[in-house]
Amino acid sequence: MFKQNIIVLFFLVLSLIVFIGGYPCDYNEGCDDGDECTSDSCSIESLCVNVIISCDDSDACTSDSCSSITGCCNTPISCDDCNACTVDSCSPLNGCCHTPISCDDCNACTIDSCSNSTGCCHTPISCDDCDACTVDSCSNSTGGCCHTPISCDDCNACTVDSCSPLSGCCHNPILCDDCNACTVDSCSPLSGCCYNPISCDDGNVCTNDGCSKETGCTHSQISCDDCNACTIDSCSPLSGCCHTPIVCDDCDACTVDYCSNSTGGCCHTPISCDDCDACTNDGCSKETGCTHSQISCDDGNACTNDGCSKETGCTHSQISCDDCNACTIDSCSPLSGCCHTPMVCDDCDACTVDYCSNSTGGCCHTPILCDDGNACTNDECSKETGCCHNPISCDDNNACTIDSCSPSSGCCHTPMVCDDGDACTLDSCSQMTGDCCHTPISCDDGNACTNDGCSKEIGCTHLDTSCDDGNACTLDSCSPTTGCCHTPISCDDGNLCTIDSCSSLTGCCHTPISCNDFNMCTIDICLPNVGCIHRLKPSCFDYNEIGININ
Repeated sequence: MFKQNIIVLFFLVLSLIVFIGGYPCDYNEGCDDGDECTSDSCSIESLCVNVIISCDDSDACTSDSCSSITGCCNTPISCDDCNACTVDSCSPLNGCCHTPISCDDCNACTIDSCSNSTGCCHTPISCDDCDACTVDSCSNSTGGCCHTPISCDDCNACTVDSCSPLSGCCHNPILCDDCNACTVDSCSPLSGCCYNPISCDDGNVCTNDGCSKETGCTHSQISCDDCNACTIDSCSPLSGCCHTPIVCDDCDACTVDYCSNSTGGCCHTPISCDDCDACTNDGCSKETGCTHSQISCDDGNACTNDGCSKETGCTHSQISCDDCNACTIDSCSPLSGCCHTPMVCDDCDACTVDYCSNSTGGCCHTPILCDDGNACTNDECSKETGCCHNPISCDDNNACTIDSCSPSSGCCHTPMVCDDGDACTLDSCSQMTGDCCHTPISCDDGNACTNDGCSKEIGCTHLDTSCDDGNACTLDSCSPTTGCCHTPISCDDGNLCTIDSCSSLTGCCHTPISCNDFNMCTIDICLPNVGCIHRLKPSCFDYNEIGININ
């Protein structure tokens, strides 16, 4: 009996210590450790409990940590893989995703690649054939290089046209110099070289005008000295030499009034009207003096220069018909005079321009240019008919192109338009028949989370599937492979003092439980980690029943 009393007394004293004072904690008060990362409470044994809280937000896209000052921190993680060739994103379930981008620019003339630092690169392929005589291009549809020869014809007969693969078109002027200073050399863009004789007439009868092939025009002064001391010699540019006699007139027309060449003095000698000129009929008149009527020496021959010699009478010297042109045959007709018949240089070849060189007198046969500047013809030359311009064939044996020809660029092959205005079909053309084909495209993106369809205006559409089941008690998500997922959420708040449930309309509900045991002698409390506790009130404890005097 004594041993039982000792045990009862021990528990009684222990109970008095708990309720009277001097305890480490009391009903969660005094257990705050100032650390936001712990859950502070008081245990049944009245000892403080500081449990580290969990900051996991179940989101793979955040880095979860805890600050003793501010509490939980859920910092979004960076999914940047520093690769410009991927699209970076984050899934709350799986974390970072790095999806490769497509760099296809649908251009067969570029090499498509991706650089981790800069992204897509579209490097043009080189079609340069290092030939300046071609226009280089690339077909966007086939990727094949085209090298079209350029035309260097400048339509100028004064240039020799050619093309250098290094520098391109060359137009070298032709040399029209005939090495004759007596001609003006020039060139006509239409007909070529021209040689026009120059005029050396200086309009002065006091000069002898001529032309030297080496030096050009010459003007030598004529001599008017008649070796007569009794005349004043001069020359007029308009009329020529003038010999003005010294005046010795004695007013007798039948005397010869003259001046002595040796003395310069006047002499008046009865005149002899014989002027020793076989070209005149001589007589004398007192009033007028000697008369000398001119005889006629015209022999009626256009090929002679008719003159008269004082000594011998009439003279008939052959005229010169040389026109200084090596390309004419010079002759003379007694009726019409000089004839200059052009040399015949016709080589009976319609493909040459035939002419005679004024400098050499030789025939020249220059090939004609048959280039009509039309890329749609093959230009040829026939000796019989001359230039021929035969149309070329532009048929590429492709029923899907419209074949035509441009005079400037040549054959054109315009693809047929098979676009049916429907973005939901792949349009093409049959090269055999030329018929358009419209093949429906597939819009399946392999994603169970999208509704795949097609619009004639914009093509494929992928609308997100709605996985909302209208139930606040499920976590709605979608898997690209299986489709919608409805995962029940957990409403357990870890608190034994609440009844946890879920409403499909409002979500989780945490209803406090009632710990009332309807006993007036107990203090009813609830601890989240323990549940209901019913502690006996000291006022209801009868110490006398166990033989203890508390006075």
